[in-house]
Amino acid sequence: MESSARRRINLIHRHLLSPPCEFNNALNPAPTNSGNQLEIGVAEPVIVGGMVLDIHAIPSISAVPRSTTPGKINYILGGVARNVAECMSKLGSTPFMISVVGHDMAGNLLFENWRLAGLSTEGIRKHQDISTAVVCAVVDVHGELAAAVASVEAIEKFLTPDWIEKFKCNIRAAPVVMVDANLSPHALKVSCQIAAEYDTPVWFEPVSVAKSRRVASVVKYISFTSPNEDELIAMANALSGQDLFSPIKRDNTITTCSIESFFEQLKSAVWVLLEKGVKVVILTVGSRGVFVCSKGCPSFVKKISKEINNYGSSSQLFRTLATSCPPNMFSVSPETEKNSVLFAMHFPALPASVVRLTGCGDCLVGGMLASICAGLNIYQSTAIGIAAAKAAVETENNVPHEFHSNEIAVNLLPALSVWQYYMQMKHLKHGLLCHVQAIKSGFTPTIFTSNQLISLYAKHGLLGDAHKVFDEMPERNVFSWNAIIAAYIKSQNLRKARELFDSAHYRDLVTYNSMLSGYVSSDGYEAQALGLFVEMQTASDMIRLDEFSLTIMLNLTAKLCVLSYGKQLHTFMLKTANDLSVFAASSLIDMYSKCGCFKEACRVYDGCGEVIDLVSRNAMVAACCRAGEIDLAVDLFSRERDRNDVVAWNTMISGFVQNGYDEESLKLFVNMADENVRWNEHTFASVLSACSNLKSLKLGKEIHAYVLKNGLIVNPFIGSGLVDVYCKCNNMRYAESVHSELTTRNVYSITSMIVGYSSQGNMVEARKLFDSLDEKNSVVWTALFIEYVKSQQFEAVFELLSEYRKEAAVLDVLILVSIIGACARQAALAPGKQIHGYMLRAGIEFKVKLASSLVDMYSKCGSIIYAERIFREVLDKDSILYNIMIAGYAHHGWENEAVHLFKEMIENDFEPDAITFIALLSACRHSGLVELGERFFDSMTNDYNISPEIDHYACMIDLYGRANELNKALAFMKRIPIELDAVIWGAFLNACRINGNTELAREAEDELLMIEGENGARYVQLANVYAAEGNWEEMGRIRKKMKGKDVKKNAGFSWVFVENKFHVFISGDRFHLQNEAIYSTLASLTDELLAVEEAFC
Repeated sequence: MESSARRRINLIHRHLLSPPCEFNNALNPAPTNSGNQLEIGVAEPVIVGGMVLDIHAIPSISAVPRSTTPGKINYILGGVARNVAECMSKLGSTPFMISVVGHDMAGNLLFENWRLAGLSTEGIRKHQDISTAVVCAVVDVHGELAAAVASVEAIEKFLTPDWIEKFKCNIRAAPVVMVDANLSPHALKVSCQIAAEYDTPVWFEPVSVAKSRRVASVVKYISFTSPNEDELIAMANALSGQDLFSPIKRDNTITTCSIESFFEQLKSAVWVLLEKGVKVVILTVGSRGVFVCSKGCPSFVKKISKEINNYGSSSQLFRTLATSCPPNMFSVSPETEKNSVLFAMHFPALPASVVRLTGCGDCLVGGMLASICAGLNIYQSTAIGIAAAKAAVETENNVPHEFHSNEIAVNLLPALSVWQYYMQMKHLKHGLLCHVQAIKSGFTPTIFTSNQLISLYAKHGLLGDAHKVFDEMPERNVFSWNAIIAAYIKSQNLRKARELFDSAHYRDLVTYNSMLSGYVSSDGYEAQALGLFVEMQTASDMIRLDEFSLTIMLNLTAKLCVLSYGKQLHTFMLKTANDLSVFAASSLIDMYSKCGCFKEACRVYDGCGEVIDLVSRNAMVAACCRAGEIDLAVDLFSRERDRNDVVAWNTMISGFVQNGYDEESLKLFVNMADENVRWNEHTFASVLSACSNLKSLKLGKEIHAYVLKNGLIVNPFIGSGLVDVYCKCNNMRYAESVHSELTTRNVYSITSMIVGYSSQGNMVEARKLFDSLDEKNSVVWTALFIEYVKSQQFEAVFELLSEYRKEAAVLDVLILVSIIGACARQAALAPGKQIHGYMLRAGIEFKVKLASSLVDMYSKCGSIIYAERIFREVLDKDSILYNIMIAGYAHHGWENEAVHLFKEMIENDFEPDAITFIALLSACRHSGLVELGERFFDSMTNDYNISPEIDHYACMIDLYGRANELNKALAFMKRIPIELDAVIWGAFLNACRINGNTELAREAEDELLMIEGENGARYVQLANVYAAEGNWEEMGRIRKKMKGKDVKKNAGFSWVFVENKFHVFISGDRFHLQNEAIYSTLASLTDELLAVEEAFC
């Protein structure tokens, strides 16, 4: 055990200390020649795609149809791949071009230009049969495209897989390979496969909406892609296998909405690409700039590559950038690297004097690729790409004749400052320094920096400072309002958040969704959430419900388990086509599974098509675990296991724990490290739950030591889990230590402490901790109620109920169940009726669990008629409710009703269980129905395949004893296939007492003494057998034996609930305040009973 535990911890340790994967460090170094390896020269980026001659016809006057119009003809060297490569070369890179041209005029022009630039032409296929790709465009006098004809078939026909394979060695050595979608699907796939074979990252350039769909066959090989918004939609639809997304309408609403709202419409499509394996999506949105999107905030290269020295004059540009904004400035703390979260950073476009736009996107990609190959990170590279794009739009050519390093350096700083400010403000210290320096220099922060400061201060709990920044802003935009509202939502101050929401000068869909999400994620705000959603529906002229709004409401439906409302939302989503994204599907699966409709969840999952995204699959795995279908969950998890992210692993680990497979969860935890998937706080929370269930103090301590070493103890999920482990293992000293060190004590850690104190009988400390809370939610109240019930402190239960009713507007269902259970145990009918009346007045829905508690309470309090009435009113009965009602009938001696209800249960297709038959046998026992009891006992095994348990055997022995058939009881005992325990021998001893058989009673006594030792109750039971027979000598012997061994029987006691107070009576007790009146009344009643007895004698 020692070595296996150490091995587990070593695996954990090795995994957590491994460096995070980075985008840029995936770029290949140039391998050396050894053995049978390919001989590889200098590492050069490889560009695979078309070389095209663009012919632009520009009229000087408005064109006259069917006539010649004067103007000028421009021959411009083009083609997406060629433009990108030319831009890279002019920024100091040396790209290797793989393409095709003919021996015609266009081909000669393209080929010679490339050769004269000093670049390798080895990869350019030149053949007389090839007709060089040409695009002829006619524009109007305003510069807008009027018509165009493209002849580019040669690229697909002659840029073949065989030609590309000739340059495997170049692809192997390349730091990156760019492919454009002009390639044939086969050539595109071969290019990507070669790159994948040598772990060379691939950049996919979509080229056009139509050709961008070719991404579907190669997406698993792609690291980077750079679509515009239309190409993004087409790519997402192609990857989804259906038209889930509609093109963005370019109307006034789009042009005037905030950049945040604009991105909201595109983020689901971006997520599809990331889910399919793309590492970074560079989304270009025209004059609005560029979004850099990834799964989680990416890691960055820590030092500039030495290859910068090979890039001639442009190396100074890269050095300048590296000096002023070094990569370590962009390092990100682990807490922001959440692989399950969409991370997006917006870079605005730079102001420019636009001449032509055709080369803008190509120079953006060329600038980025040149920078990445120089060792810069993706964000520094984006800044240079934007500066290169600005230079491109200010010239007649697709690519400027030359890039001036000084101009680019000047232009890239504004673009880079966006990220610089953002990254500095990821850490409180840097953000404070920025703010202080700005104040000292008299600099007024921009809207952007002020918004970032609000988010930064809110993140670190400095809500007052966040609001001060907001108040001092001379100008605010919608993001400013969203940031401050989100800050108050994060701090759980929903009242203030709503005040700000109502007073906001700008509100968009993000504002509404933030407020709605805040309400749904907090307890007690369900009505406000519903009200806000109705408001959103009525404000359709200002905002339009999106899938995020609807998925939030699905979460609320799942939280409240209101299936009917969930189905209405699903119908609305179908009508408005909001059910098609991965988020919508996963939320629907989650809602149906939490509402107990596993089959509906399966239907939604089956409707996702053949290509299932990881988000939906994770939701379905969770649904299977929730429904107890653990084998199906494992099967889903195991499909394409290499695609599983940390969410998938956490879901499966948590599912094992939920279903009692704690050992399996720990094995999966270790496997997670073996497969290099990084643990997070949710992983540890689930594993600590397994430790709690297994009461594994040793493993809990190992994990505690590990999280301490790695600085994770501050996380509330992990802290609460450790508290729970120590409480469950009865180590309250460690639990108190961890709990006292938690910076944020949440409801789970406090609940664990209350349960821990209670389990040791220390309800005083539990109550102290409870009373120390300023605000108590339903979880804490429920915990204390349950622990009072468990410790049988029923008077404290009702005192707590009085307090709870003063604070809570509506009593929680779990608390009601606990209180009703306490009433049942105490036979306290009056308070039970009060709770029932309260439920009726409050309009609380009588779900089956609550109804079962009431039926049980009324049965045990002697009001079987009330119990029966409630039972009949429940429409969605289950087998538990039937069992309780049958047991109630049995307890009251209504054997006929019990048997009739059992038949009804079978007719309604409810399977009986072991508890059902205990209730039926009890009914037969109370009424002496031996033959019926024997039939039920045999039917249990023969008809329902239920193996009898100890209680069933004891019931049968008691049944025979009460029917004066002791011989049958003895014969029955001999047939019992399991070892006889104290319950069975106790039942037999009682049967002997009823039948006055002292000989067999003495045999039972010997067996019980061997099993239980000196049990006072058994001695009294045996003494009563002798007393009933009149054998006073033996009875005296038993009493003398008890006295000699100092064996005592606990005094019997009973209680009544009068005037909201329990009155407890113990045998021989004279401490009650009204003991004189009680004994006087008791004597009077005794005299009356004796008088009645004499009258009948």
